[in-house]
Amino acid sequence: MRMRMRAHLDERINECSDYILKSQEELYEYINGKNFHIEIGCGKGGFIVETAKQNPDICHIAVEHIPNVAILAAEKAKGENLENLRFVFKNVMDLSEDIKDGTVKRIYLNFSDPWRKNKQAKRRLTHPGFLKVYKRWLSEDGEIFLKTDNEKLFEFSLNSFCSEDFHLKNITFDLHNSSFEGNIMTEYEKKFYDEGKNIFRLEARK
Repeated sequence: MRMRMRAHLDERINECSDYILKSQEELYEYINGKNFHIEIGCGKGGFIVETAKQNPDICHIAVEHIPNVAILAAEKAKGENLENLRFVFKNVMDLSEDIKDGTVKRIYLNFSDPWRKNKQAKRRLTHPGFLKVYKRWLSEDGEIFLKTDNEKLFEFSLNSFCSEDFHLKNITFDLHNSSFEGNIMTEYEKKFYDEGKNIFRLEARK
């Protein structure tokens, strides 16, 4: 189903232009040689905005390829006057060559599309094809934090990380009944939590 265009989308994007990185040059200028954290598929931005607020000394980039959704996240960041968060309105693979090797300290993958059909496996953000790109981006001690409500995607991801020689830790099949502290919930996570669904989580280190 086609997503309805949000009212005055172009005007709203223009109003948030200071928070949107539109070129490789702008991305490099924002990062300014620092390692940074990136969320791939930030949705409406609840997670990355709160994460940036709690970590003011860390540079954050949020990637979201659906402008109708991404503008909501950018508006939240602007409303909070966050200087350590910027957005890229692109598909993650369009950034493959834009991000320098060894510059990403942490990647967040929160409730990514599970692409349920086997023939769609290459589209999953934890497919080995994507993991090879992430590994190139990550710093020597870089890590990936994954959360999902989809058990099959979680199992697929566990196998993918192992096949690419990532070191796994803090694996839980029920995040909200675990001992993990400091969790920041996404909009989807709040919905699933209210529905009583298990949340799966892991950390993968390069």
